[in-house]
Amino acid sequence: MNYRQDKYGKPLSVLGFGCLRFPQKNGKIDMEATRAQIRMAVEEGVNYFDTAYYYCHGNSEIAIGKALAPIREKVNISTKIPLDKVNCPEDYEKILDESLAKLGTDYVDFYHFWGINQKVFDEKIVPLGLIEKARELKQKGKIRHISFSFHDSPEALKHIIDHGEGLESVLLQYNLLDRANEEMISYAAGKGLGVVVMGPVGGGRLAYPTELSEKLGSGKLNTYELALRFVLGNKDVCCALSGMQNVTMVQQNAAVASLEEPMSREQ
Repeated sequence: MNYRQDKYGKPLSVLGFGCLRFPQKNGKIDMEATRAQIRMAVEEGVNYFDTAYYYCHGNSEIAIGKALAPIREKVNISTKIPLDKVNCPEDYEKILDESLAKLGTDYVDFYHFWGINQKVFDEKIVPLGLIEKARELKQKGKIRHISFSFHDSPEALKHIIDHGEGLESVLLQYNLLDRANEEMISYAAGKGLGVVVMGPVGGGRLAYPTELSEKLGSGKLNTYELALRFVLGNKDVCCALSGMQNVTMVQQNAAVASLEEPMSREQ
């Protein structure tokens, strides 16, 4: 496993585990299967696990907390706050405390303003002083790094980076089909923000075979592997999230994340 960005204390594995869709059994998270996936991911070197308040009907944080409890200090846990539930700075801390209780931990490594755009940033985060509240909670040790996940234009992303003093990392979409944020990834990295990528395989759309690999002189590679190599070939990306569904997917993705050069600039 390769690692990047040691400025956060624990270097980040370039492959992160997206915890949106854990295996289900009788309508609930199958903890045996989930633990097996997470155990395999940890054995392969993954140390970044990304969940959110609403994932798996509000149960993803609980599952992650239970699965990672024995090795909590060795991993990075990322979760997200739904801003529709926040109307004042006190709400921000209250919801954070709910997530910490579900995770069974005293702190979260990366706490995201969830799925924001410029309107939410300008009309809620800034007026309510939520970044200042996050910095206060960081001082208390409840948050290690203040983050945001993003869905808007590259211009809006630049606006947030330029005016969001205290923000330390961004989670955004980037893949072979959607390179709109490519310039801003470089800009964010240049401003000192860590960049984590969601959807490196385009939500599964890049999982099907094509002739692209042969055209690049890479032989017969599965397109999902080519897509992950493309994202990790961008040196400004710290980590790429994958919603891995079984231990085989974990092993396949970890093999790509262990390549010395996932994709050359020429490719």
